[in-house]
Amino acid sequence: MPSDIQLSSAPFIERLNQAALQTAMDRLRVKPHLDFIDWAPLNIRNPDGTPFRFRPTQLQVAKDLFNPNLYSVTLKAYSGMGKTYLIGAAFAYAIEQLGLLVGAMMPNKVLVEDWINDELQKVFDATPVMASLGLSRDIRGQKLFTNGAELHGVGANSSGLIRRLQVDVMFSDEIDAITQTSTDEGDKLGQFEKRGRGRKKQHMWRTSYPSMKGASKIDAKYYETDRCAWFVVCSECGHQYTFHTSQMIWTPGRPDTAHLICPGCGTKIDESQRLQMAGAGQYLTRKKEPLKPGGLHRGFHVGCLAHTGDHNNAYGEGFLHEVAAEREAADKAENPEKSKRVFVNTMDAESYAEDVESKPEADSLYDKREVWSEPDPFVELPPGVLMITMGVDVQKDRLEAMIVGWGANSESWLLSYRSLHGSPQSQKTWNQLDRLRLKKFKHPLTSQPMPVVCVFVDSGHWTTDIYQYTRPRLRQGVFACKGSRTLSCPLMSNKPTKQGRPPALLYEVGTHEAKDLIYQRLEFTPPAGKDFPMGYIHIPANEEFGETAGGEATGFFEMLLAEDSQMKRCTKTGEFVRFFDCPKGTRNEALDCFVYAMAAARKMNPNFERIAENLGK
Repeated sequence: MPSDIQLSSAPFIERLNQAALQTAMDRLRVKPHLDFIDWAPLNIRNPDGTPFRFRPTQLQVAKDLFNPNLYSVTLKAYSGMGKTYLIGAAFAYAIEQLGLLVGAMMPNKVLVEDWINDELQKVFDATPVMASLGLSRDIRGQKLFTNGAELHGVGANSSGLIRRLQVDVMFSDEIDAITQTSTDEGDKLGQFEKRGRGRKKQHMWRTSYPSMKGASKIDAKYYETDRCAWFVVCSECGHQYTFHTSQMIWTPGRPDTAHLICPGCGTKIDESQRLQMAGAGQYLTRKKEPLKPGGLHRGFHVGCLAHTGDHNNAYGEGFLHEVAAEREAADKAENPEKSKRVFVNTMDAESYAEDVESKPEADSLYDKREVWSEPDPFVELPPGVLMITMGVDVQKDRLEAMIVGWGANSESWLLSYRSLHGSPQSQKTWNQLDRLRLKKFKHPLTSQPMPVVCVFVDSGHWTTDIYQYTRPRLRQGVFACKGSRTLSCPLMSNKPTKQGRPPALLYEVGTHEAKDLIYQRLEFTPPAGKDFPMGYIHIPANEEFGETAGGEATGFFEMLLAEDSQMKRCTKTGEFVRFFDCPKGTRNEALDCFVYAMAAARKMNPNFERIAENLGK
């Protein structure tokens, strides 16, 4: 045969081989003998060797995952429902029984690869039918099986990998943590869910707990479905309803006394009754109708009180007591709004309705000033002060400094606010700061004067001058700091970075977190008795915090309340946090100084109980 004929025949032979291979793969993908809900308990094994068991709230979801009459399944569930574990078992079924091409997308590549290669792999290794299944390719985030099935993991931040996918099963997890930027090529979730287009079998699954109301992706997808929820029946009145944490009541400080109240008849429901009702519940549509076998989109919503699994015994005899303890801890947290938001998102599986930002007016804050027994804190401190820090903001023609006292119950006392005029490039200006920070305060409970133990100086500008000042004073507790550009940065970074030679220590400060705390605490009203709310900010009625404090053009209180905030999604974590912004031309030095003094206090991490004991000696 002439060589030119052989060459021209090669592509034809290759196409024949590909067609034969595809035919063989299609024959392997036969209809299984068992449905998923029957196959999983018989075959799936947990990493500890125990058999897989569906929880009551998982069973209907499992039935619908492979329902050929449904185009998508959306699961809006509390953290701990076992949604990713359920999906892991479904992956095993799709791979071993159906030989499908399976794709998983999470907010970033690291998350999905860790899930596949750590959590999911442990289940595969413990499950005999999966462990015996051959692999032709096994790399991080991708597995190709000898029966023709494939498993691919992609991050929502990997548009190139998403575009190359062709899969039968499209699973998107924690979709509310997926971030979108101006440079992205369209909606990331929408891109991924097109990867099954043209396939004979398409299964689209989405799971997450919600984020902020009006910005939640899982909420938006859920409202496109038949909106099913887990309904229970009261044994006393027969009322059919859904459990919610708003139905809980307990004695304050005693979460072990928690019980539920039936919204129909007011009957008390204890933990054993809750478990019985939750176990006997069922998914119904929002109209309390049974689920239809078909329809394009199925949606499930299940909150934490439908939980029938394990719980933390430290809080009482049941899961109800654990939930009550978590809610009580959220109310008492240092940042209650943030903690409540997490509770609503992860326990109620509901989006959080942002409170309209409120902050006191400058005049009302001025009116809340307190008359202390000694107006000048340098002469005598309020007895509750147990530690003193300072925050310094650097301007081109002056330093602004605030001295703050700290005590138990996260209370604080504003002790002094000074403007130290002069250029930050002049040693005379820094000498003024030295004279102020080295002043000591008389405390009514001890003969020993109380010093400023830690000073944070903002190094956003005039960095070299600030490092020259802080470097030789490190042992005196004087450090440079800088506001973090990361929106979700905690108030205080764990470790400082070294800057220059010889090194100066630079601490990163979560300014948005600090300002959120300060503005929440400024909202507190003075109590009728002696017990102040946790985090209360005390301001003295003296000249340093008078009408013209901070200069006649703008008073201290206007500076303290200068910034406005809005909820903004952090591109790093996907969570919503409060973002603060200062209007152009508005002075905010008092707020910044308070932030740095708060960060300095957090750096010290004091044991106030021990300090109070030592003061009395």
